[in-house]
Amino acid sequence: MLNLLSGFVEELRRGGLPVSLTEHLDAAEAVHYIPIEDREALKYALGATLVKSSSHWHAFETTFDIYFARGLGSGEDGDGAETGGDSESDRPAGDAQGQPGGGGAMDQMTPEELAAMLYQALLDGNQSLMRVVARGAVSRYAGIEKGRPVGGTYYLYRTLRNLELDRVLERLVAQARAARPDGQDLSALDERLLGDEYRGRVDQMRKAVEDEIRRRLVEDRGAEALAKSVRKPLPEDLDVMHATRDELATLQRALQPLSRKLAVRLARRRRHRHRGPLDFRATVRRSLSYGGVPVEPRFRHPRPAKPEIMVIADISG
Repeated sequence: MLNLLSGFVEELRRGGLPVSLTEHLDAAEAVHYIPIEDREALKYALGATLVKSSSHWHAFETTFDIYFARGLGSGEDGDGAETGGDSESDRPAGDAQGQPGGGGAMDQMTPEELAAMLYQALLDGNQSLMRVVARGAVSRYAGIEKGRPVGGTYYLYRTLRNLELDRVLERLVAQARAARPDGQDLSALDERLLGDEYRGRVDQMRKAVEDEIRRRLVEDRGAEALAKSVRKPLPEDLDVMHATRDELATLQRALQPLSRKLAVRLARRRRHRHRGPLDFRATVRRSLSYGGVPVEPRFRHPRPAKPEIMVIADISG
């Protein structure tokens, strides 16, 4: 586990995150108090010790998903524990028999049966069933070839295109409308809330497919090689002249709070330039004519500093 954590920290440093030796030691100390199988607790514990800025969180999360992929071993520290949270009951039959990346019984299912299982998983919000469907869908649709230098985005696109999650989402919403006992239509608020709930489950399904593809790529290429291929520059390291649309949007989100702070400082400086700071004594004296209510605040007018004039006289003659 310590070896895996050291590689993870090194990859964060290669990606541009400022991780010091003290923070590395704090992360190693935090790992001792967290169960390895609890990935969410492990991720947020490492994030609390290693991440300093919210703009670095996406890079940290991507690297964490690679080095601590669900279902991979935690490193050669003697215990051989898994970092993933999947139990043997969640795994398909092929995975339990040691077949690398195989779907097992999922390979025998027809596309219609797989689509029905996907629909049921999204209808119930069953995350374990979502992971099982994700394994079967990746085995059937992704077409991952060992040793082929193809990015995970290509495999993700192929899998999601065949799953047709948008159409499944429409079916879920339509069934919810038809399942009304009184036969009345859903209100605008209820339909929006229901749509948000189902869209959240669809996003969880996409994340499960992405995790499964990443897990198989890590098994094939190794965590370090995959992290190098998906590494992206931080917002402060982006080349504006050659940035993509998504990178420019990320840069704009990072600069927006800074621009607000700068605008506030400039406005305060411009306001004080003409009126000066608040004169508390003069304001209190002025308020006596209003019964002690400071209606008209008084300001100290700025007084420009007088320049020091130095006269140099030559008295040598």
